[in-house]
Amino acid sequence: MAAGGGGTGGSAGMFAGLGLSGAEEEVYLLLLTVPGGSAAWLGARCGLPPGRVPAALEALAAQGLVERPATGGGAWSAVPPDVALEELVLRREVELRRARGRITELTRAYRRSRPGAEAGELVEVISGRDSIADLWRTLQLGVRERLRVLDKPPYVRRSDPETELAVLRRGVTMHVVYESRALLDPDRLAEIRTLARAGEQARVLPELPLKLALVDDRCALLPVSAGSELQSVLLVRPSSLLDALVGLFELYWSHALRLPAPGGAEAGPEDHRHRQLLTLLAAGLTDESIARQMGVSARTVQRWVRELMDRFGARTRFQAGIQAARADLL
Repeated sequence: MAAGGGGTGGSAGMFAGLGLSGAEEEVYLLLLTVPGGSAAWLGARCGLPPGRVPAALEALAAQGLVERPATGGGAWSAVPPDVALEELVLRREVELRRARGRITELTRAYRRSRPGAEAGELVEVISGRDSIADLWRTLQLGVRERLRVLDKPPYVRRSDPETELAVLRRGVTMHVVYESRALLDPDRLAEIRTLARAGEQARVLPELPLKLALVDDRCALLPVSAGSELQSVLLVRPSSLLDALVGLFELYWSHALRLPAPGGAEAGPEDHRHRQLLTLLAAGLTDESIARQMGVSARTVQRWVRELMDRFGARTRFQAGIQAARADLL
């Protein structure tokens, strides 16, 4: 039975990212399991078409993965993978770094060819709702370490939780400050809770001055104007302006209240109720609005709020929220 599986030799395998063809990978994997073998013997074991094995062996030898036989027709042998593959990986990493280094140069050439390039390279204007939404998705998919967002309705397009969940699964740190209006929509609130369970760190303020997204320390995205209709955005690249926007985010982040993390399976009904109530209180909702969200009467909400205030010895709802934050409930 062929080590590569079936002798197809054309499909991408586990080492396709290192530039190995299916045939090359199949031959190399087979050689890893035996002390050595001739080209004819390997061809019979792999089931590859005539001529494919010698070509694969030559390609593997050129990449340092196999050693040639001492005599013609002799046995080929595999170079240990911890040596050969590690060197191949390092070579690929060098190539990728070189390619990444070219991105800045290519981006400059791209911007110089666009209308308004004479205005400078630090800020670019993107117009049109579809273009803005596509750019935002591209920035999310390209984030490497950290994404920081001031989230303020209205939205250009319905949010895409799957994209954000994929970002979190990659280990990206995500800090989001939500304006309280975002929590008034039950569907949006459910999405926020899903993201919080996946690792998003969320906080809330009654009001935010603008929408803002900071992608690593590479760029920022914010509206051209503060109007309700988002028609144009600014893409800000590394500059003193970007530094100022980072400072703005950190200021609002430091003043925002943490949203309660959704309770796990071990959380009881009372814990879940308290967390939901604290979330809606932090959003600035009235007792009547909270009652509609939680499916109870306004009188019941008032009783629950009073219980929280008594629990923390608070004289006002705001004090109860502060005490809850200190108790790590928010």
